[in-house]
This record gives sequence, structure tokens and C-alpha cells, in this order.
Amino acid sequence: MFQVRNRGRLRITGFTLVELLVVIAIIGILIGLLLPAVQAVREAARRMQCSNNLKQMGIALHNYNTAHKVFPAGTRSHAGSQWVWGHAWGVAILPFIEQTALYEKFDKVGTGSRHSGLMHTGLIYAGMNEENGRLLSGVGIPAMFCPSSPLPRFVLRGSVPPGPVGAASPMYTAITGAIDDPTAINKDSQTHLHRARGIQSQGGILLPRRHLSFQDIQDGSTHTILLGEQSDYCVTPTGTQRDCRSDYGHSFAMGTTPSDAIDDRWFNTTTVRYPVNHKDWNSTGVGEQYYACNRPIQSAHPGGAQVLMGDASVTFLNESIALKTWFNLCNRDDGNPIEGL
Repeated sequence: MFQVRNRGRLRITGFTLVELLVVIAIIGILIGLLLPAVQAVREAARRMQCSNNLKQMGIALHNYNTAHKVFPAGTRSHAGSQWVWGHAWGVAILPFIEQTALYEKFDKVGTGSRHSGLMHTGLIYAGMNEENGRLLSGVGIPAMFCPSSPLPRFVLRGSVPPGPVGAASPMYTAITGAIDDPTAINKDSQTHLHRARGIQSQGGILLPRRHLSFQDIQDGSTHTILLGEQSDYCVTPTGTQRDCRSDYGHSFAMGTTPSDAIDDRWFNTTTVRYPVNHKDWNSTGVGEQYYACNRPIQSAHPGGAQVLMGDASVTFLNESIALKTWFNLCNRDDGNPIEGL
């Protein structure tokens, strides 16, 4: 509002109501135009952080290889012939992601319990490792969390152990291979709740109970995937969101038993069966009641998901990638060319 003198009189002028409404409308339009751009910039930053997380784990896996001359097993057990749940690759790389103290305290051989990775099942189960449950309670490991993800970072909340805060659940999983590898076994018809359902392959690098080296990656480390992203929900036909990570709510520590004859569930790993960003919960090998082999590599990022290659580089795979190319990237020695990346 301002003043104007006209023939000796003081006249007060200002914006009319219509003018104010026009200005407000213009500001609203500008905000509407800028908001998607701001959101896109924020998502780009989150995606870069997610890529950095995978890169950090890639360096950790390489440092593990340098120290032990092999990669860690994707999932393992410490017992010879008993029903004993060991731990997964995420525990093995703790010393190489600035978590040495946590690794040294972790009961890796079942000293205080038969198990190391099984901390709580939600049921009364003799031998669960309460010591490790208390150790991992509320411990957030930043490299395991995608900042774009809507998924909870902690599972087993309220369980004793690990307590009300819970234990970290990873948003990245080891890839054991693709369903077209000669090692693949079809277990779609299995119905027992404590047996795997889906198709299991050992054509990848981080395998159950096995330690592979670079010499085993005959297709080359630049053309073979170690880890893939699982940072979004799967969805039922009615639109219900379901957590479809490969730890099955057991945390990053959960491993496997000494042999498939005892129990063939490989926690914190997946065999690739479906396209990148497949999120159909009802697909075979995805949304089974207790355990499924083929939980997909999918993300909260638009258009695709990120994967860690064997050379520790990170690649964003478009969800339109040809399924055959996708399978070839997951198998370490199929001899097939990689096309269309």
C-alpha cells in the first residue's frame, strides 16, 4: 500500500482483491512447477547415496577377498550335521565397513547357543542366540539402508531379544545366480513351511556354504553381479504392501543350516527369476507364507534398481533390461555375451 497526493489531498491506494488473487495463483503455479524438480533433485541425491552404500559394500567384499583369498559365503552355518542356523555375508564384512568391534563381539560359532544368526523367531525356539540379539539391538549400519526406501530399517521389534528397537534389516541381498543356470533346481512344488519354494540356483558368486574366488568368475567380474537392491514393497492384487526382502524379517545376520538335506532355506540371498523392479507379491517364489527363493531385485527408485558388480562398481539397471541379459549378469560362468546395457 502506498500514498499519492492529488490536488492537495492524500489518497490511499493498493492492490485490489482480484490482483492479490492473481498473484497468489501465479505463486501457486510456480511452486507446482518447481516442486517436481526439487523432488527429482532430492531423489537423485538419495539414489547417489544408495549407490555409495553398494560401493562401500563392494570395497568391503574385495577387502575380505584380499584378506582371505576368497569371497565370503552368501550364507553359512558353523555346524557339521545339526539343525543349526549360521550367519550371512553381512556379518562377514562387518570388519571392512567400520564395524570391527561389533564383529569381534558377535558369537559366530554358537558359543552361547547352537545358532549364530537365529536371534528370535517369534516363537519359543530352543537355542536362539540371545547374546547376538542383544548385541545387534538398535545397531544401525548405514551402508545397509537405502535412503529412498519406505521399508522399516529394523525388524524383530518387541522380541526378546533383540528388544523393542529390533535389529537391522538389509535393503541389499546376495544374488546366488539366475534360474537358467545349469545348477538351478525347481522347488515350486514344495509345500512344507520350513522348505524353500521357488527355483534355487548356485550360478552366482555369493553362494550358500561355499567360498569362491575371482578365478571362479569365468565371465569376468565386470559382467557378474554380487549384490542387488531390495528397497521397496511388493504389492498384492488388492494393493496391500508386503515386505519382500530376503532376510524374511530375521535381520542381516540370518544364515542357513549345514546342508540342504537339513534345511534348504538360504536367508539374505535370492535367485533371480523375475525382471528388475518386479513387485508382484503373488508370483511363485516371491510371496510364500514362510520362505521363497525368488524375491525380486527391485527398488524405490523410479525406473530400475541398483546392483553391485564383481569388480565393486555399481550399475543402475533399467527395469526394461532384457530378461536374458539380466540372467546372464547373475551367472558367473555361462559364457553368454552381455548385450543391451
